[in-house]
Amino acid sequence: MTSRYILHLFRFITLFLLLFTCMTGCEKSGTSESKIDPTGGFGPQVIKHTDKLYDVSTAGNGHVWVVGYFGTVFHSSDSGLNWSRTDVGTKISLLGVHFIDEKSGWIVGDQGMILHTDDGGDSWDRQTSPVTDEKLLKVQFIDQEKGWIVGTYGLMLHTENGGKNWERLPFEEDVILNDLCFINSARGWLAGEFGLIFYTEDGGRTWVKQLEDEMGRKLFGLDFADHLRGVAVGNEGVIYTTINGGKDWVLKGANNDTLLKVAFADEFHATAVGLRGCLTFTEDGGDNWRSVCPLDHFTWLSGIAYDKSGRGFAVGDGGKILISVDSGLNWVPYYQPAAQ
Repeated sequence: MTSRYILHLFRFITLFLLLFTCMTGCEKSGTSESKIDPTGGFGPQVIKHTDKLYDVSTAGNGHVWVVGYFGTVFHSSDSGLNWSRTDVGTKISLLGVHFIDEKSGWIVGDQGMILHTDDGGDSWDRQTSPVTDEKLLKVQFIDQEKGWIVGTYGLMLHTENGGKNWERLPFEEDVILNDLCFINSARGWLAGEFGLIFYTEDGGRTWVKQLEDEMGRKLFGLDFADHLRGVAVGNEGVIYTTINGGKDWVLKGANNDTLLKVAFADEFHATAVGLRGCLTFTEDGGDNWRSVCPLDHFTWLSGIAYDKSGRGFAVGDGGKILISVDSGLNWVPYYQPAAQ
């Protein structure tokens, strides 16, 4: 048995265990029942405690999209007060979503799945993927035409025409790529396996390694507030920050959590979510971090996003959607009990 085969087998087992945790973790009846908050809430059984939500994207003008296990898709057109379940024509697990405005969005997932809408989710088309046997973990577009997708085993896809054609870009490192962040059509970063961060200045054609965690702790989440200030998070609660575009990455913290995603609300406020279901946040651009654990949520959160106003959405197991209206300082579940 070759060392390369053993490495791939180990990676598969590790990725399977992480996704299995996110698919079969503790299920809380919590606030996902069919009651209705008169100030805004969900109709009967729209979101169930069995739903497992993996990613979230804001789309402008109050539109928010959430994706998850078994083809789950939810949409809100009023900043999270009300939600509807959307049928996108698949039962494959959907792992990443990104909208560039209220009309145009993409969803990616297992088995090379790529879905696209240009009418605000009224209809969805499956785009042709160069791969059919790998997990697509994250997608990002910077405009109607240019987009990137990352996934397992050094997988990187790129389009210049809105996904009509996807090209698999060469990537020298054989690592799982968990997240990406482009700030324009040329400059972007990747975070992934073995605590690696890569940087490109040519739209993803070539990459330079900026960081390799000395303990090999996997990085799962990455975001930039601008071309200088960024954050990456991962295993053991590791948090890396940069204030110079990744020329230098500084380790700011590590604990017993596994942080899965991170997002900036503005240049000073950022929030990370992870397997413990806590929210780890900074108010000073990343110099200091602290965690808050919601009292009624005891399992994983795996997706987080902010709109331009600083309204945030965190999603995870048990159909949980948490909402913040103050750039991540305070969070409430989507459902508040009606006043007696």
